[in-house]
Amino acid sequence: GMGGFGKTTLARKLYNHSSIRECFNCKAWVSVSQEWNTAHLLSEILRQVGGLKETTTTKLNDGSSVPELVAELREILEKKSYLVVLDDVWGSKALKEMRPVLLCGNVSGGGKIIITSRNEEIADFQNLQSNLYSYEPKPLNEDESWMLFNKISLSHRTNYNKDKFENLGREMLRKCYGLPLAIVP
Repeated sequence: GMGGFGKTTLARKLYNHSSIRECFNCKAWVSVSQEWNTAHLLSEILRQVGGLKETTTTKLNDGSSVPELVAELREILEKKSYLVVLDDVWGSKALKEMRPVLLCGNVSGGGKIIITSRNEEIADFQNLQSNLYSYEPKPLNEDESWMLFNKISLSHRTNYNKDKFENLGREMLRKCYGLPLAIVP
């Protein structure tokens, strides 16, 4: 979905939620963005799941191949329940290169992967595995926008002209197009 929907914010809330933490032996969060390096992303996932060995670091500095890093990652993840977040994936090329991460480990038995992206093509990758699902956030309607704005901006105020403020606030919110991150300061 478009920028401003709060995809990363939602993924971060899930990632950090205490009940989610209890479900997984290990977690990793990597930002893929426009400029990515597959070997560095894989090594960062390895580091976060507790599998980055000194030999891996040496291999990486020596120009280690992606298949070696995938093999190490597979060895670690197939024994664990895990949550991996690939945040801000810009294009299908990045996802194709990260495909080994999507297909390695214990995905059917406790491993979960969250992918956030602005690119709608990325949702087509859900056919990589039968247990990958796509969720596209929708913009808030006018009343939902107003409720969010009230909760954030007005909850602590008592002395203001509600009618005047509501007219001005709703006019301003129309320019936010229902994007939560445009509404929340």
